[in-house]
Amino acid sequence: MRVLALTIIATALLSFTAIVQPLDISGVWAQLVVSSQLSDVPFAGRVRQQTISIQRVVINKQNGETVTMEAQTCALEFDSGTPLVKLTFPERFVSSLGIDVKKAQFDSSTLSFVQPRTVYLRGVRLQDPERDPLPTDPKDPRIFDQDGDGKPGMTLIASVLGVLNAEIYIIQRDWNILRGQLTSSATLDGLVEWGSEQVILGATNSIFLNANPTFPDPNPNNSFFRSTRVNAETSCEQIRAQRDRLFAR
Repeated sequence: MRVLALTIIATALLSFTAIVQPLDISGVWAQLVVSSQLSDVPFAGRVRQQTISIQRVVINKQNGETVTMEAQTCALEFDSGTPLVKLTFPERFVSSLGIDVKKAQFDSSTLSFVQPRTVYLRGVRLQDPERDPLPTDPKDPRIFDQDGDGKPGMTLIASVLGVLNAEIYIIQRDWNILRGQLTSSATLDGLVEWGSEQVILGATNSIFLNANPTFPDPNPNNSFFRSTRVNAETSCEQIRAQRDRLFAR
């Protein structure tokens, strides 16, 4: 009986150790980030627009509740909310984004994940990335040709009705906060709080020099992220090809 009692106690201790042992979320994840806004578009009215980012995220290190991540953008898309307008991020734009190194907090007791406010600059370098006003003069030395196409800032391709087409040269400052939950050993999902500033430096067609008014989407559920654990060898190309399966919920 004493041996049996000791065995039961040992088993309970092992089970307790397994329970309190911090979960490890390090590894490679495919991530979908959707940022939603409303815009007043001529001839279409107020529409919901979404910027969709598909990323390959490597969580390299987990130190207690702090995790260090490297995020590579695999694809960047814009849903204008109307077939009248199309906005495209060229491959040069996407590849020039490089890899963002970020930190986040993961609480293994509540399975909650928080990536604090992170700022992203595109086509411009600022001494204070958070607070310095974005320059408006294309000749400002802080503006640079990040995508390497010989034009200032970053280049977007815009089209209206497939008839009016233009290159648009911009700089941007974006920020986001991700708050989510580990819903299984392979899925980490949640909501995104975000904001964006943009300066149009020029365009090959003057009708694209003035952006349509935009407003935050009042429904917070329309800005969200989905993360799915993948094999370490999974590439950006494979994530793009498998996106429907990876991000189906």
